[in-house]
Amino acid sequence: MKRRSTKLARARRVLAAALLACAPLGAGCASLAGREPLEVQLASITPLPSTAFEHRLRVDLRLRNPNDRAYEIDGLRFVLDVNGRRLASGVSSERATLPRLGEVVVPVTTTTSLLDVVNQIVAFAGQPQPRFAYALRGKLFLAGIWGSIDFEREGSDRDLLRLRAAQAPRPAAASAPHGSR
Repeated sequence: MKRRSTKLARARRVLAAALLACAPLGAGCASLAGREPLEVQLASITPLPSTAFEHRLRVDLRLRNPNDRAYEIDGLRFVLDVNGRRLASGVSSERATLPRLGEVVVPVTTTTSLLDVVNQIVAFAGQPQPRFAYALRGKLFLAGIWGSIDFEREGSDRDLLRLRAAQAPRPAAASAPHGSR
């Protein structure tokens, strides 16, 4: 009987230690509650040198933080579908700082197969007015106790054109010479 109570006491101590060790993790998750979700957008796709069987693309992802706290991005992974078909997938272990109330563009080199590219070309060529819709889904890995955040974003080529137009430098407004009325 004594041996059983000793084992039970030891189990209780281990459980209590485990709960105390996990308490900071719970606090970290709780502090994420009430915060706005981080936004991930497709910023651009650029072809890179490729081989006959493997095509490489640079995919720029714009990460936007609407919160009053900066985050350290420790890596990410994603899948990019275009017009309902997989185009590419990518991973990155590059660290980036996502400033409070700011944004950062993270470039990721992705790989796609010859079959994926051929499927995209056939689907694109079959459209009377070539347009594309995309779906971007993946996971951001945050440094420290923050864990990871899943993301999903859908859009179209029209969204990308609007984004590019909004980022284009605007000409300076003409001003009247000093002293003229």
